[in-house]
Amino acid sequence: LAFFNNSLVCPDGWMASLHSCWYPVENRVTWTAASQFCSEHTWGGVRGRLLDAKTAVERSFVAPPSSGSDASYFSYFHTGLKRNASNNQWVWGDGTQPEVGAFYMGRPAPNCAALDTFTGTMVDVTCGLQ
Repeated sequence: LAFFNNSLVCPDGWMASLHSCWYPVENRVTWTAASQFCSEHTWGGVRGRLLDAKTAVERSFVAPPSSGSDASYFSYFHTGLKRNASNNQWVWGDGTQPEVGAFYMGRPAPNCAALDTFTGTMVDVTCGLQ
């Protein structure tokens, strides 16, 4: 869940990174459920949306647990990157297109993208991935 602003003043318990405030939600849900959860939260009149982790710097703010049983549990985080059904093009939540080669597309069918926190790379995933 991320709120985008230029002030870098975030709600209590949230983290500031560049021009956004984000809060990692610890529930395993589908891309659609995660996107809906984000859109139901507002702060300062700004509606939340899934994280647009466009650069390596932005992706570095999301890191896996360092150890313990949860180390593999949170290896993927849903992002705002999704394939547009009408034109088959990938688009970020803010409406921009990703750079060519910005993420790994391993299978032809997936329409959503997640951040692999262990490698720091974007990967295409099925939208039903939890």
